[in-house]
Amino acid sequence: MKIENLKYLYNSNLILDIENLEFDTSKITALMGANGSGKSTLLRVISGIEKPFSGEIKSNLKSKEISILLPEPVLLKRSVKKNFEFALGCIGALNEFNDRVYEALNFVGLDKSFLNKKYYELSSGQTQRVAFGIVLSLRSKLIILDEPTNSVDLSTAKNFSKAIKYMNDNYKCGFIISSHDEKWLSAIADESIFLYGGRLAKFEYKNIFKISDGKIKFGKGLDINLPSNLANFSEVAINLNLIEVSKLKQDGFLKGLAHSISSVYGEKILLKIKYGDYLIKLILKDSDEKFSVGDEIYFKIDESAYVGVE
Repeated sequence: MKIENLKYLYNSNLILDIENLEFDTSKITALMGANGSGKSTLLRVISGIEKPFSGEIKSNLKSKEISILLPEPVLLKRSVKKNFEFALGCIGALNEFNDRVYEALNFVGLDKSFLNKKYYELSSGQTQRVAFGIVLSLRSKLIILDEPTNSVDLSTAKNFSKAIKYMNDNYKCGFIISSHDEKWLSAIADESIFLYGGRLAKFEYKNIFKISDGKIKFGKGLDINLPSNLANFSEVAINLNLIEVSKLKQDGFLKGLAHSISSVYGEKILLKIKYGDYLIKLILKDSDEKFSVGDEIYFKIDESAYVGVE
């Protein structure tokens, strides 16, 4: 799918401004970004629910080959079985009801007895699971999931992960997914798209700091001087991928402490360094040394890592 010069406005406010975005609709793609970055709006535009103010979306997929699960889904006012029947009827697959529905229920950890339940008898978590199961039963070529793990527990979220992987491997369903559970999402994604302020970003803006007198002031007398080209910005983002680390003291390196270590974006490792009163986040390279929480760390930020934030 290719998106070109897409703009979306709401009440005269520019919500999306995407010049060029291309992604493989056969893969599992993570859409990452903070609240208000435009993730949900972009997903709705891709699905066809919302129309952009301008721009073009080029794809070989037909609208009926794309399905979407919205946050806090609402079922039709009927039984769970009737909800499945309605969805499958829309794609002419009622003759495959048992195969598709029983598989979907198994994916979301619900038994067949739930088919007889009315919509109002379900908890919010059960409604989320049923809605997720309905979307899976469609086996669309592109499945869009907006906050699919809302209202579900850890065990159910793990079941959702297995289901997404299975659908991708066995039915060649592609996914584009947005979730606040970054650890859950990064573990299943093949690739990631980053948004900030409605625009594409080359990296996820996890390191955002205020600029004061041409510096980032981390407290405890620890400052970092910024390049002069950032003088007109009030905030700066630091690219997680352009920070060099070492266990040994080196010229030009700053000293911090390893605060936490976790996996992100599949097999990559996110290291958080405590520096002054703040945390600086970075992605470790395969060639980097191994660190443990509490280790002293020497780090150097490449000058090209700084990006002014409007």
